[in-house]
Amino acid sequence: MKKLLLISFLIVLSGCSTISNIFMAPYDTNEYKLVNQVRTIAEVQKCDPASIDTLYNTALEAKNFSEYLPRNDKTISMMNDLFTLVDELHKKNNPSATYCKLKLNIIGKSAEDIQQVIGNRPR
Repeated sequence: MKKLLLISFLIVLSGCSTISNIFMAPYDTNEYKLVNQVRTIAEVQKCDPASIDTLYNTALEAKNFSEYLPRNDKTISMMNDLFTLVDELHKKNNPSATYCKLKLNIIGKSAEDIQQVIGNRPR
């Protein structure tokens, strides 16, 4: 009887895992790479216009890449939020060094959080 309960329990657990995978986008190397690039650029902490432009373009590419992937609603929302953070920095005319560094820290942390979510997807 105990073996039957254990086997039933294991079947239910594996079934739930399979069902959750149906509603979640699979791991995407390109999506992860783009978020990694945003995080890396932010961690370098360069506040010159060229670096901020590169950060903006990479964040925009990440947002656009994720936009139409199936079953990807949560990541799309996170990418949109990340892009908003980058866009705020990009639109700022001559940001102070302190503002820029703090904003880059926030962007880097947000990108890291997204990496953790994407990295934990089923492969």
